[in-house]
Amino acid sequence: MDNEEKCTSEEEYINEAEEETPVPTQEADTEAEPQQDSEPDPESDGESESDGEPESDGEPESDGESELSAESEADEPEQKGGILNLFRKIRDKFLKFCNICGFPQMLLMRFLGVYMIVAGVNLRELRFKSDPAIDPINSWKDFVEESSLPKMILLIAVGFVLLTVLHALLPKKARILDQISLLGGTLFFGIVMMWRNSNFYVCLGMMAIAIVFTVYTLSRVNHEKIEAFPKWLTFLLTFIAAACVCGFVAFTTIYRHMTFSSSTYDFGIFVQMFHSLASDLTAVTTCERDEFLSHFCVHASFIYYVLTPVYALFPSEYTLLISQAVLAMGGIIPFYLILKNHGFKGLPQLAACFMYIFCAGIMYPCYYDFHENAFLPTLLMWLLYAVDTRKTVLFYIMSILTCIVKEDAPLYVICIALFYLFEETPLKKKLHALPVILLSGVYFVIITKWLEENGDGEFMVSSRFGILTIDSEDGFLGIIKNVLTDPAYFFSLFFGEESLTFFLQVFVPMAFLPFMTKKIRRYLLMIPFIIMNLVVGAGYGYACQLGYQYIFGPICLLLYMAVLNAADFDKEKRNGFVFASASASIILLTSTISGNLSTYYNRYQNRKEYYQDLEAFLDEIPEDAAVAVNTWYLPHIADRDEVYILDGNDLMVDPNDENNKILVDPTRYDMFVMSPGDENTSYFIASLEENGFTLYDEIEGCVIAYVSPTYSAED
Repeated sequence: MDNEEKCTSEEEYINEAEEETPVPTQEADTEAEPQQDSEPDPESDGESESDGEPESDGEPESDGESELSAESEADEPEQKGGILNLFRKIRDKFLKFCNICGFPQMLLMRFLGVYMIVAGVNLRELRFKSDPAIDPINSWKDFVEESSLPKMILLIAVGFVLLTVLHALLPKKARILDQISLLGGTLFFGIVMMWRNSNFYVCLGMMAIAIVFTVYTLSRVNHEKIEAFPKWLTFLLTFIAAACVCGFVAFTTIYRHMTFSSSTYDFGIFVQMFHSLASDLTAVTTCERDEFLSHFCVHASFIYYVLTPVYALFPSEYTLLISQAVLAMGGIIPFYLILKNHGFKGLPQLAACFMYIFCAGIMYPCYYDFHENAFLPTLLMWLLYAVDTRKTVLFYIMSILTCIVKEDAPLYVICIALFYLFEETPLKKKLHALPVILLSGVYFVIITKWLEENGDGEFMVSSRFGILTIDSEDGFLGIIKNVLTDPAYFFSLFFGEESLTFFLQVFVPMAFLPFMTKKIRRYLLMIPFIIMNLVVGAGYGYACQLGYQYIFGPICLLLYMAVLNAADFDKEKRNGFVFASASASIILLTSTISGNLSTYYNRYQNRKEYYQDLEAFLDEIPEDAAVAVNTWYLPHIADRDEVYILDGNDLMVDPNDENNKILVDPTRYDMFVMSPGDENTSYFIASLEENGFTLYDEIEGCVIAYVSPTYSAED
């Protein structure tokens, strides 16, 4: 039953009641006629129009008392009928008033909506505007004491009355303020509660509340009306939301770098790599493995060539951070088209887009420096769009581009192509999956074998999949053999404590939609998540955390599964799920990234002069010098041919004094840039001065640089 039908139910009840009221007839009640005839005419003053004498019915005439008693008995039914009619009129008007005001249909929803808004306002006042700020969870007693309950009650009453008046004034088709107040109030409260609060278990509870209230709200709306929301406005709001989230992430990651919170791993290596790509297309780094080595010998990420022209035009660390945020959000365009292809429209389509825009698995990893995996959301969503719409040429192009993101990226292509092969698709179309599967598999074997023999592939396999290898030389074929031989051990890797927490972080915001299908072929799209996150994460913890780059790819396939499964539901169930998912996604992303605004932006503003002086100091280091530098300073001077991490590995025990440390090879570098706060700096300085190095420049208590006696800067 839609909202309009519910609102008119009371009116129908009134009409039915009036129709069922019995009308007296001559056969049913002989006293009806005398009662009707005895009613005084307003113009006759109650006298008879015949002769003024009472009619005789053969009974002896009564005295005055008898006549009065008879008149009283005749008036009694009339008085009872008048009172009953009066009560009916009062009842009808009361029911009509309740119907206009939305009672009782919207009573609970209106109260909950107003309460959530007022509670959110009170929470915001005490958390962020009071001095000192009060934590509503850890300092709940202080929070209660500082809160004014009478004020809250007054605000709730005012808000309730205001919504009631507006509901009565609005036309029936526009009476959605109660739904908006509950949905908006829940999100407002959830955002304020989780702003700069990264406690996942508190967030989990808030997401559960948001899901329940969202589903309840969606049960009281007209789904045809919300789907009739203008297409252009849906697209515009999607674009605005995507731009805002993307801008926030780019803005805060830039300030993260400006506060020297990014390190060599994994930002300095990519700054130097793009410097090399822009100069001669070689991708050579020195800081990644402490020697001249192409990054492509560590990871087969040839997709970086696509971004090289952008970096060449704007050679800056900020270019990489902005590009990463844009690449992560870029998948919203094909995702929007996929939703359209599956019949999503209006506000449900906008809510489904919010599942992507506010997906923590898409945006949160952007805060861990910079990685090639950021290309995956855009490429995989276009690949899935090609599968979804049976666009063969696009399918091949995106498959190739995805494979060159990284050596393990062919796994995504193979799983998607297998899904395409078993999907309900014309045979002529689905056969294109076969060459893609074959070529992706061949490329995967060749590139991993090449990395093992010529690059750093053996180390990467042992570090990522070491938990599944018996010998470090097993390789991927050995891993497959071990899994097939002992599947019990393989399955046990899914159920660690960290894995289960990570599992909830991924699937609660999706309202577990990826699991709501009986079509087994769709679970092929879940394989990358199982292997790259749950299995690898059991031994390599970064893969099983939401804030690292390993979730970029698998989350895209899970979102696509969510869309497919939701599209199979009826209209009301589908819309309820996508709105609930959108609400939970907004709350989780707020919890995970909101703290970065204060952590990085506010930190920079509070010590702006310090950071600017440090940046200016590093900019003065000659570009042609081979520099050994602290890991936190390295990304800021990595746009050069030679730059190395300066750490404890550059020291050895002094042969003449076991309590002292000296540089292993002082003549290897032209300059040393150190932090006075580093525990090894005193050893570095003593050893440098013994070898003839001189002070180049310093900012007391901040940074100090020494230069080799043999170095001469180029003009």
